[in-house]
Parts: sequence; structure tokens; C-alpha cells
Amino acid sequence: ELRTFAFTFRMSPRSKDDAYQVRSIIRFFKQGMSVKTTSSSIFLKSPHVFKIQYKTPGREDHPSINRIKICALVGCDVDYTPDGTYMTFNDSEGKHPMTSYGMSLRFSEIEPVYDQDYVKLPEDEIGY
Repeated sequence: ELRTFAFTFRMSPRSKDDAYQVRSIIRFFKQGMSVKTTSSSIFLKSPHVFKIQYKTPGREDHPSINRIKICALVGCDVDYTPDGTYMTFNDSEGKHPMTSYGMSLRFSEIEPVYDQDYVKLPEDEIGY
């Protein structure tokens, strides 16, 4: 069985630039999970895949947290009212950014974890 992983983020922009970045992040994940087409639009191509890693401060793979194989993003849910009410910033461009966003991402590995995957890892790591 392929493993799934869920991550939830709360993003609360505090400036115009922050609001732009938050909207860009949301769009990146929504677009990244969408099906791609060939130039002729006859065939479909797979969505983007993601490599999720937990790193130590020294940028090494974290030995005490599980490893994750390459994943497909299978769900991206955005809560535009995570505080329970509709609130936006006033801005001169008429974009009306929300004061807060909640984003939940669901990933699924595209390859199972095999016994031989553990053989390649140091004995003191948790592994997959």
C-alpha cells in the first residue's frame, strides 16, 4: 500500500508583499497538482511530483524522522476563513487579500517502500 502524508499550514500575511507571497504559494501547489497536457492537447501528462525531506540544521537528512519517497500531491484544500469569519486587508490594487489562510496538503508516495530500501540506510536511522 502506498503511504500518504498530510501537512497543514497557517499563513497570515502582514504586508502587501506577504499577501502576494501567500497567494503565490497557494497557486504553486494548486497548479502543481493539476494534470498537464501535451502541446497538441491530445494526451495527458502527469502532475508534478515532490521530494519531501526533513533536514537537520546542518542540512543532512534527519536520522530521527522518517524518510519519504517521491510523492504526488493528491489534495490541496484552502480555508479562506480559518478564523471563522471573512476578513480582508484594504489595498490600493483591489486585490483584497485575506488576513489569514489555512492550507492542507495531502501527498501520496508513487512507489512502495521495499525491504531493500532499509538495507541502504545506516543502522541507527529510523528509515521509511
